[in-house]
Amino acid sequence: MKKTNPTKILFFILLSAFLFTNPLLSETQNDIGERIIHTNKFTYWIDPTSSVPLGSVLKTGEFSKITTDFVNFGFLEGTLWLKLDPKDFPDPAKYPLLLIQAHNIDSVELFHKHDGNTYIVSKSGHIQPVFQREIPHRNFVFRIGHERETILIAIRSEISLQFALVFTNQRNLQREDYITQWIYGLFFGSLGIIILYNLAIAFFVRDRNYFYYIGYVLFFGLGQLSLLGFWGYFFVPESYFWKRIGIPVFFSLCLFFFVLFTSNFLKLKVRVPKIARFYQVLGLFSLLNAMIALFGGISKASIGVSWLSVFICLSLLGVLIWGVYKRIRSFYYFGFAFVLLLLTCIVYGLLKFAILPSNPFLEEMLFPIASLADITLFAFALADRIQLLRQEKDIALAQVTSLRKERKISRDILMQSLPKTIPDVKNLQMQIYIQPMKDVGGDFYEYFSPNPYELGIVLCDVSGHGIPASLISAMGKVAFTTQKDNISSPKQVLEGMNRVLYGNCNPQYVTASYVYLNTSTKVWRFGRAGHPSAYLQRVGGEIIKVHPKGKIIGVFPEIQIEEITYKVEPKDRILILSDGVLESFNPEGEMYGEAGLLEFLKANREIPNHLFKVKLIQDLESFSKTEIKDWDDDLTFIFLELV
Repeated sequence: MKKTNPTKILFFILLSAFLFTNPLLSETQNDIGERIIHTNKFTYWIDPTSSVPLGSVLKTGEFSKITTDFVNFGFLEGTLWLKLDPKDFPDPAKYPLLLIQAHNIDSVELFHKHDGNTYIVSKSGHIQPVFQREIPHRNFVFRIGHERETILIAIRSEISLQFALVFTNQRNLQREDYITQWIYGLFFGSLGIIILYNLAIAFFVRDRNYFYYIGYVLFFGLGQLSLLGFWGYFFVPESYFWKRIGIPVFFSLCLFFFVLFTSNFLKLKVRVPKIARFYQVLGLFSLLNAMIALFGGISKASIGVSWLSVFICLSLLGVLIWGVYKRIRSFYYFGFAFVLLLLTCIVYGLLKFAILPSNPFLEEMLFPIASLADITLFAFALADRIQLLRQEKDIALAQVTSLRKERKISRDILMQSLPKTIPDVKNLQMQIYIQPMKDVGGDFYEYFSPNPYELGIVLCDVSGHGIPASLISAMGKVAFTTQKDNISSPKQVLEGMNRVLYGNCNPQYVTASYVYLNTSTKVWRFGRAGHPSAYLQRVGGEIIKVHPKGKIIGVFPEIQIEEITYKVEPKDRILILSDGVLESFNPEGEMYGEAGLLEFLKANREIPNHLFKVKLIQDLESFSKTEIKDWDDDLTFIFLELV
């Protein structure tokens, strides 16, 4: 059975409730019983310098007729004066309240004559604390006297100015408040649920897109609270400052998080780097715009929000067209949601700049309805992205599991291919240790002992790890078996191995150390091909670093190997090793290196041969503070002692 999305249900409930109950939809009907829209009965005059005194307004002002029920003055400088003549008053017994249906006016002053000469003033607007107004309300409400005198209203605001003038009564005002608070309660409640739900997901999946999305929805919701008057009424009823800056600050931050969300969700930094940089600039401008509002530039910041919205929308439209053309799946949900948001922003911008005629429905419900659907679609886009990531993760996990199985098989093959026994050579004790990295390593060794007194042993390290290194190791073992006739010459063995492996290793290579030891003649010969040095420790404690010249195997068609010969005596010790011993690091980033190895050899000169392996491993683990089995590199060494 197909699951139904609860956010979608909530959205349709909200929309249905609004469509069937909101009285604002009947704005075209001038009289709906207990309220009458009276805007077109007023006349207006704009004092651009706000310098004409009250007593001179009627004499100086050239008042013009208002022709619409919902008037839009855009960003207005100066003072807007409204006048209502006594002949246009509705029945004061039936309509004793004047409602200015707007939410973001800095100052509203209503003047009506008293005793025919003086004016009584009632104040409202952001400048007046909510509960010090004549009637506390998220709009601006005044009681109208019964003397049937001309009334004047002075309005000043730095934010785009749209309003309707409605005569009503207390009962109808309460009824409308009850309905609208239910509707907006559902709207803001759904935003809260979306934020909490996605916050929980964000902490679970650790995806920054969710945090950007939450920031976008949060500040969009706060902006709507400001736009609809609830921010000033419920949260900051006494603060003139916070009531004024709510719209530009919250919507600027909303745009900032939207830019981050868009850029990261669509991976613009990778796909369209220039647009990503442009969005970074827009994000910085959004933060700057919020700062301008905080420092008092309300009008400039409000205009800035409109222009930023335009730039973001136009650039994103081009990006989405490109993404859909490229058939990138993540662009589809986002594109559909954005088209809805774009149309809403265009209409809203045209309203704010007074290009389109406005009305209470568009002012109050355009953004909430469109944005709730838009936010829900963005949530679907995020969910779809997480589903894609989960599928990709499952595929990658299956591939890793399969690869690990293959590596384990290769590791087992490599370990099985190593010599099963230690060569039995008279007057010689030997310790061999090899520990491949976690999956498959590139270290291997092989030996040949034609008689009880001679030993030729090679220690190799293949560059890289994994299955390729394992395969080259196998080839290296084969290459060594072809050199058994040259056992006494490290030069001939290593040069011969190079001729066999040349052309079969690309792009990898092999380093090698080769030791020939005759316990009867007490001769030791050593050669190396790009491998770490060998160490000869005399019975008296002297340590000789043996480092003949020699290039790596498998890269050059011919290499020249230098070999060094020493006479050895009983109790002399020989150590050859891979770079995993020297290149071990501790948590502070210090390397064990040759200094650590020499210090170990000096301190442990007298320990029995059979304890050498255990002691060296303990020293390496103590230094690195990591068990050998968890190392990220192979570890191999061969320790020989004449007896």
